[in-house]
Amino acid sequence: MTDPTHSHRPHVPVRSAIDPDEFRRFLEHASALDNGEPRSLRAWMDFAEAWQISQMLRRCRGNRSATARALGIGRRTLYAKMEKLGITASWGV
Repeated sequence: MTDPTHSHRPHVPVRSAIDPDEFRRFLEHASALDNGEPRSLRAWMDFAEAWQISQMLRRCRGNRSATARALGIGRRTLYAKMEKLGITASWGV
């Protein structure tokens, strides 16, 4: 029987606080896409979610299972969000 405390999954650290530099990059990127027009709250939420998923996919080198674990969501939830937001995972990101 295998020991459940010893997983063969790659460890991806989950950060509980927002990195100020990462948040600044997010805002700069969001501002560049605004064209001076205000965004709805839903648009901001979708953009923030897409940004976080994309950043974690990059950190996990396109591994969707590791990305879902690092984000604290299930794989099916991640796949649904990626489809909704138009995100594709690519290896070698």
